[in-house]
Amino acid sequence: MGTLWKIALRNTVRHKRRTMITAVVMMAGISVFILFDSMLAGMDRMAVDNMSDYSLSSLKLRTPAYVEDIAATPLDKSLPDAAKALSVLGKRGFPAAPRLRFVAGVSNYKDLIPVLADGVDPAADATVFKLPAAVASGAWLSPSSPKRVVMGGLLAKELGLKVGDEVLVSAQTADDVTNADEYAVAGVVDTPDPQVNESGLYMSLADARALLATPEVPGGFATEIDVALPRSGTLNGAIAAGDEAAASLMAALPGLRADPIGYLARDYLSVREAKTKFSVVLMLIILIIAAVGIVNTILMSVYSRIREIGVLRAYGMTRGEISRLFILEGFALGVFGSFLGVALGALLDLFMILKGLDIGAFGSMMGSLPLAGVIYGEWNPRAMAMGFVFGIAVSLIAAWMPARKAAKLEPTAALRFQ
Repeated sequence: MGTLWKIALRNTVRHKRRTMITAVVMMAGISVFILFDSMLAGMDRMAVDNMSDYSLSSLKLRTPAYVEDIAATPLDKSLPDAAKALSVLGKRGFPAAPRLRFVAGVSNYKDLIPVLADGVDPAADATVFKLPAAVASGAWLSPSSPKRVVMGGLLAKELGLKVGDEVLVSAQTADDVTNADEYAVAGVVDTPDPQVNESGLYMSLADARALLATPEVPGGFATEIDVALPRSGTLNGAIAAGDEAAASLMAALPGLRADPIGYLARDYLSVREAKTKFSVVLMLIILIIAAVGIVNTILMSVYSRIREIGVLRAYGMTRGEISRLFILEGFALGVFGSFLGVALGALLDLFMILKGLDIGAFGSMMGSLPLAGVIYGEWNPRAMAMGFVFGIAVSLIAAWMPARKAAKLEPTAALRFQ
């Protein structure tokens, strides 16, 4: 085998131009795959972080009955004792905030737009969400200023409202009676989450409870408690940490349901596998092109060395050894091209991690995705290893056909070849 390796490496180096062309194509395919994987991971992380920071939180505590009937936002299935849950969360060092979610109608006295509104504790909510920092005009809610609301920027624009204007908010009370009241617009928020911008409406818990005429319960009436968990280095780490925290909290708070970000953002995360498959298909297409180059390189090597093959056979080399010789040449090409691809991909990945990609110019192309600002990549050794192994596998498969052709050459015919 040592002799076969020496011959294979010698021939690979001897045909420098063909070797470099094939290696460069392989390098392009693998490096693009690694870069795409890093960018997609960064996009997923940004989207989930923005949903956690502006709308979903890292984890929600609700009653199972509420979640089962969540489309109706039922007020009769609220938390039985929010104070107990907040106490457990406080002992564990998790920032938490109660919220009261309800269906509301927002009117400028001309037009009426239905929204999902939230009654919030202004101070506690700021420890879980980043909404106060996203106020583009006006100010966030204050306990000392009742009858105030904060609205999403696009919602305010659609209704033609600005800070200081009066808005009419109507909703069904806990007794199924329609109630309405006037509020002043305290602030307008502009966030990376389109859902908040388009339909976000926030008022204090006291105002929401008064509007909905909610009954008195321990800890105050609330439909959910939103929790902020410590940041993890990767999205997979954040999902795993959320699952672990949810399991622990459900054990400590029987009767409540804890839904982590992996569940809350499940609709978005469900497309991750499809995006990964797309990047693999992209790499496969480019590597197939490289495979054609490998077949061509080794076939050219076979035809240019027919007499040499005849000499090797005359010296006693078997058909199997001839076949292995050319497969080793393909393997050497695969290792070289894959190494270059992983090296370039790692450099591009490093650039994405350190500098990132500002998608501000592409904001209009993001649609309803919660993406804004700079996307940073994430290290994924698994993707790099996958690209390296995949490149070698494609090279071996591509080398198999010309290797068989070389093995079938008869020694006498090869020696007479001109």
